[in-house]
Amino acid sequence: MALDLAVGGSAAGKAEPQTLAPVMVLGPPPPPPIPPTSGMYLPGPPPPGVLLPRLIPMPFTREAIVYMDECRSRSLLQFISDAGIVPSLQDEQRRERVVRDLGKIVMDWAKRVAYEQGKQHWIASATVLTFGSYALGAYGPESDIDVLCIGPYIASLQHHFFVVLRQMLEGRPEVSELHSIEGAKVPLMRFKFNGILVDFPYVQLPVINAAEAIHAFDPCVLENVDGPSWRCLSGVRVNRQITQLVPNMKKFQYLLRCLKLWARKRGLHCHLLGFFAGIHLAILAAYVCRRHPNASINTLLILFFDTFAHWPWPLPVSLLDPPTTCRSPDGCSLMPIMLPCIPPEFCSSSTTESTFSKIKEELRRGYALTKDTRSADFDWSWLFAPFPYGARYKCFLRIVLSAPMDEELRDWVGWVKSRFRNLLLKLESLGVYCDPDPSEQVDHTITDPNVVFFWGLMYRRNTQICTGSLKEDFMKSVFNNIYGKEKCAHSDISMSIVGPLQLPKCVFDHSVYSEKPPQHMMGHQLMKQSYNTAS
Repeated sequence: MALDLAVGGSAAGKAEPQTLAPVMVLGPPPPPPIPPTSGMYLPGPPPPGVLLPRLIPMPFTREAIVYMDECRSRSLLQFISDAGIVPSLQDEQRRERVVRDLGKIVMDWAKRVAYEQGKQHWIASATVLTFGSYALGAYGPESDIDVLCIGPYIASLQHHFFVVLRQMLEGRPEVSELHSIEGAKVPLMRFKFNGILVDFPYVQLPVINAAEAIHAFDPCVLENVDGPSWRCLSGVRVNRQITQLVPNMKKFQYLLRCLKLWARKRGLHCHLLGFFAGIHLAILAAYVCRRHPNASINTLLILFFDTFAHWPWPLPVSLLDPPTTCRSPDGCSLMPIMLPCIPPEFCSSSTTESTFSKIKEELRRGYALTKDTRSADFDWSWLFAPFPYGARYKCFLRIVLSAPMDEELRDWVGWVKSRFRNLLLKLESLGVYCDPDPSEQVDHTITDPNVVFFWGLMYRRNTQICTGSLKEDFMKSVFNNIYGKEKCAHSDISMSIVGPLQLPKCVFDHSVYSEKPPQHMMGHQLMKQSYNTAS
């Protein structure tokens, strides 16, 4: 904004030039004149009694605000498109074919099982339902597909699903890297179908014509479904409920994609390590979209961080009005998020005090970065910058999972990750907060197939970690049933404490990224500095 400066004198009556006789001046010569300064800043304090001109802030017009919002929305959509998280039309068609082919396979499987048992194979049927990010339309090119297999009462989980159907899948040329996770809360098979990762749990209905019963979601049938199967079906129903509650599905899908990219870049995307699952982010995104139906994608993202950086946890987040209350199970008391279903349930969670602390810190960081809306030009790479583990922590817990064969390693990693929450709680009981990096590395100096994890450690009090006793205590929760003792009898875990220089290059490279924040968030502390990080 220009400033008006008063100028003395007038051009109308200009005095004639006069010649003065030189005057003898005693003492040192006068100092040179001070050169004019640009803007409103002066070199040093003003003379006494002199008031400096002051800028008067002018409010933005509505047109200017709308213009800046549109510019930031366009740049955000371009950013996530350049990040490669929006699937192409060809990728969408590939996934549709995967789901369609799986539906044909399980239909043949149900009729085969019925024929072998002498049942009515001509009416026996099975089907598949999708849920998760694929069903919500917010998946990326690298996302898996959650496909629920619905079978008849004659098809048992242990034999017909994990043996007969597995053999049928293994005989298909499109299927690769198939392994079973039988001891999880929701037993499932995991495999790649034409290169796309598929999570394949099973629901057994108390009817022989499963496809017809599930098509209508017959309540008389569903009320007799067991616990794990009901959990899978509730995921399908929750997806359907979310799509009905969200006023603008396209904006919701873009917002959810942004949140998934943010969570992945900042190390918050693995629910087995105490962070977000896809359903958590979906409900939080739907909560913002419902309350601001006309907001742009830029404004929705700003409101997401504003809302949940200041959320009064442990007040539950609920899409239902009014919010309902129920007793939260273990892992849901710190950050309770309600499923939009009747009766009310909590999203299952493995959050601990240390992972909850990081989630809150990252929400505050996101709010600090996005709260200034006075500029149309915004650098989204700040918000989605990779988390610099190597620069943040001075020591790490290195966890190596190994097995003699790749197939056994896949089962072993899935099983141990489902028990990681016990290890987090044990470390917290010793006075150590953890920030587990969800990425999985490989140590090529080890002969056996292996997966390596690195957990950043923050010491809250003077303590020493004995990795030997830590492993011994953790293995009690790993080898607590037949699955851990027999199926992975030749697998192993090793633990050690390492420094930043012992991180893999792909992890340490993020540490050279300087997290010097922009000017408007200089007062924001990215992490609490009260913890005594020890090397």
